[in-house]
Amino acid sequence: MKTLVGLALAPEHRREHSALHGGLNRDLIEIGRLRRSLAGVSLPRAADGRLVPAVDVSH
Repeated sequence: MKTLVGLALAPEHRREHSALHGGLNRDLIEIGRLRRSLAGVSLPRAADGRLVPAVDVSH
Protein backbone atom coordinates (compact mmCIF):
# COMPACT_ATOMS: atom_id res chain seq x y z
CA MET A 1 0.00 0.00 0.00
CA LYS A 2 1.40 3.36 -0.97
CA THR A 3 -1.40 5.76 -0.08
CA LEU A 4 -2.98 6.76 3.24
CA VAL A 5 -6.35 5.63 1.94
CA GLY A 6 -4.93 2.22 1.08
CA LEU A 7 -3.32 1.92 4.51
CA ALA A 8 -6.55 2.96 6.25
CA LEU A 9 -8.42 0.18 4.45
CA ALA A 10 -5.85 -2.50 5.27
CA PRO A 11 -7.15 -5.19 7.67
CA GLU A 12 -4.56 -4.23 10.30
CA HIS A 13 -6.01 -0.73 10.59
CA ARG A 14 -9.73 -1.45 10.60
CA ARG A 15 -11.61 -0.11 13.60
CA GLU A 16 -13.17 -2.84 15.64
CA HIS A 17 -15.01 -2.59 18.92
CA SER A 18 -14.90 -6.28 19.70
CA ALA A 19 -12.92 -5.80 22.92
CA LEU A 20 -15.70 -3.71 24.44
CA HIS A 21 -18.43 -6.05 23.22
CA GLY A 22 -16.47 -9.11 24.33
CA GLY A 23 -15.95 -7.65 27.80
CA LEU A 24 -19.64 -6.81 28.14
CA ASN A 25 -20.72 -10.23 26.88
CA ARG A 26 -18.41 -12.02 29.32
CA ASP A 27 -19.41 -9.85 32.30
CA LEU A 28 -15.84 -8.54 32.56
CA ILE A 29 -17.05 -4.92 32.52
CA GLU A 30 -19.33 -3.55 35.20
CA ILE A 31 -22.14 -1.87 33.27
CA GLY A 32 -23.08 0.50 36.10
CA ARG A 33 -19.48 1.65 36.49
CA LEU A 34 -19.12 2.14 32.72
CA ARG A 35 -22.38 4.12 32.66
CA ARG A 36 -21.21 6.40 35.51
CA SER A 37 -17.84 6.92 33.84
CA LEU A 38 -19.39 7.88 30.52
CA ALA A 39 -21.94 10.15 32.18
CA GLY A 40 -19.09 12.00 33.92
CA VAL A 41 -17.29 12.89 30.68
CA SER A 42 -17.74 16.56 29.84
CA LEU A 43 -19.00 17.37 26.37
CA PRO A 44 -16.80 19.50 24.10
CA ARG A 45 -18.01 23.08 23.90
CA ALA A 46 -17.13 26.10 21.79
CA ALA A 47 -15.95 29.34 23.41
CA ASP A 48 -19.56 30.60 23.50
CA GLY A 49 -20.78 27.46 25.30
CA ARG A 50 -22.40 25.69 22.33
CA LEU A 51 -21.85 21.93 22.07
CA VAL A 52 -19.35 20.86 19.41
CA PRO A 53 -20.67 17.66 17.82
CA ALA A 54 -18.35 15.29 15.94
CA VAL A 55 -19.18 12.66 13.37
CA ASP A 56 -17.06 9.67 12.43
CA VAL A 57 -17.63 9.13 8.72
CA SER A 58 -15.11 6.35 8.28
CA HIS A 59 -16.33 3.00 7.02
